[in-house]
Amino acid sequence: MAVRQLLRRAARLFGAATLVLAGSLTAAGPAHADFGTDYHDPVTATRPLTRPDTRACTVEVMHERQFRNGYGNPPDTPYTTTLTPPADCAGPWSAVVMDLHGQVAGRQFDRMFGVRVGGVQVLLSSTPEPSKDGIEWRLEHDLTRYAPLFAAGPQSFSFDLANVTDATYTGVFTISASLTFYTADAHRPAARTPDQVLTTGPFALAQATPTATGSLTFPQNLERLTAEVYARGGGACEEFAYASAPDAFAAANPGSGICGKGPFRELRLSVDGRVAGTVWPYPVIYTGGWDPLLWRPVPGIFAFDLPAYRLDLTPYVGLLLDGRPHSLGITVNASEAQSNDLWTGQVNFLAETDHGTARTTGALTEHRVAPEAEVTTDLSDHRGGSGDWTVTAARHDLARGWVQTSHGRVTTEVRDDLAFSSAQRLRDTGNDVTLHNRADLTRSTSTWGSGPHRTMTVHEGEPLDVTYLVTHDAAGNTDQRTAMDLGYHRETTGATGGHVTDRAIVDHTLRPTAQRHDGDRTVRTGSSTEDYRSTGPEGPYHRTLSFVDGWPTS
Repeated sequence: MAVRQLLRRAARLFGAATLVLAGSLTAAGPAHADFGTDYHDPVTATRPLTRPDTRACTVEVMHERQFRNGYGNPPDTPYTTTLTPPADCAGPWSAVVMDLHGQVAGRQFDRMFGVRVGGVQVLLSSTPEPSKDGIEWRLEHDLTRYAPLFAAGPQSFSFDLANVTDATYTGVFTISASLTFYTADAHRPAARTPDQVLTTGPFALAQATPTATGSLTFPQNLERLTAEVYARGGGACEEFAYASAPDAFAAANPGSGICGKGPFRELRLSVDGRVAGTVWPYPVIYTGGWDPLLWRPVPGIFAFDLPAYRLDLTPYVGLLLDGRPHSLGITVNASEAQSNDLWTGQVNFLAETDHGTARTTGALTEHRVAPEAEVTTDLSDHRGGSGDWTVTAARHDLARGWVQTSHGRVTTEVRDDLAFSSAQRLRDTGNDVTLHNRADLTRSTSTWGSGPHRTMTVHEGEPLDVTYLVTHDAAGNTDQRTAMDLGYHRETTGATGGHVTDRAIVDHTLRPTAQRHDGDRTVRTGSSTEDYRSTGPEGPYHRTLSFVDGWPTS
């Protein structure tokens, strides 16, 4: 069976995704050679949110809402209501946190869902797949940066989860959602947040329509601007874009289920037609990806809390201060043309204004941002559905601009040094796959002119290793084995006047394995080990989880 056919089948039969999971371990169940009817609730080793100890008020916006049929007449999604911040805990707030609680039992796909407040995307996530006996999960998500929406008064709240149930896929998702507003005091002051949160609305990018544009008018006293991009690839090919083959190999193996366009994807954000920043999406694997046994009960990295990729657009502020609408666009590089293959998401803009003046001025003084990444491909086609290829991509971008503020002229320089490589070995039309992907992303922002020279540098490492093998013997037995090594490593360093002032580190690794054997015996077995370490202002944190057949080993 071709690897793409297998991945497509797994995604349909089983499920996906998570967020910052607030999970606890319960007593271990028995490990056995055919697990699947029951296993531990979803859990992760990632660091839980640190919540203020100030007075707080909780507003429930959705209580045990069932999502059964997102395509019915009428559909039961999106769920919409009005979110009114609590008068007893008026802002400004030290933190705002959203909590979700979900339950599902039976059989069901992984389903994507999104949350919007006032039309602004605040969460992109997915559901875990259920066991026959049922699971529940809890998620917590920091919404503090969206405080300007809540401060403006009542807002629309939208929760969109398109599920389908029938005689085979019986799982109905029952989900509750609430927001907790934490007041500020002398010990926990109000969080620093943007002054406005703007959005160009949802986008959908396909091969035929790879670009979406919108327009926004920005405050004329704008001082700093950050974009955050929510994005995910969907469909039989784009969900697994990181494992795609070069076009030449896909064309030489028609009918094999092998997807083309290569493993590199880039989302380019533009301002008035000029490329201003790029996102290289993390290879998120949902709980139905490759083999669902890999993700019971530990989800893939970012599977329940898809990243909001942040891009500093401050060098471009000087172009946006005329009080007129400006065009904001997002484009994806070459992607598959399957009927349901597209990139969807939303771009938000976090605007900080100068409170000391009604108008700022500025200019973009240097722009060395490539229109697209440099991509090279080295392909060896061994014929008959076997081949080897290496794909690399690189970017070395710089943008610099100044803004004249009430506290002086501030210059901002943004540098991006990004490198990607994918080495793949495919045999037997996808029954034997080895994949080694790496992304090393360094982004730095420097400011000077009003106070000392400051630099913030973020380095991210994103390794993904996969081995997948399906064998068949003369007796008709089939054996399928999958092993993965996923990672996300981030180091954030702040420096003032050339001296390092703060550093925060995240090291997150996940190593799941799965085996399926059919024929002379039936085997369904899986294991996973997750390790998460972090350091920073909140102190060190470390947790390791190990599971066999869905239950903790200790």
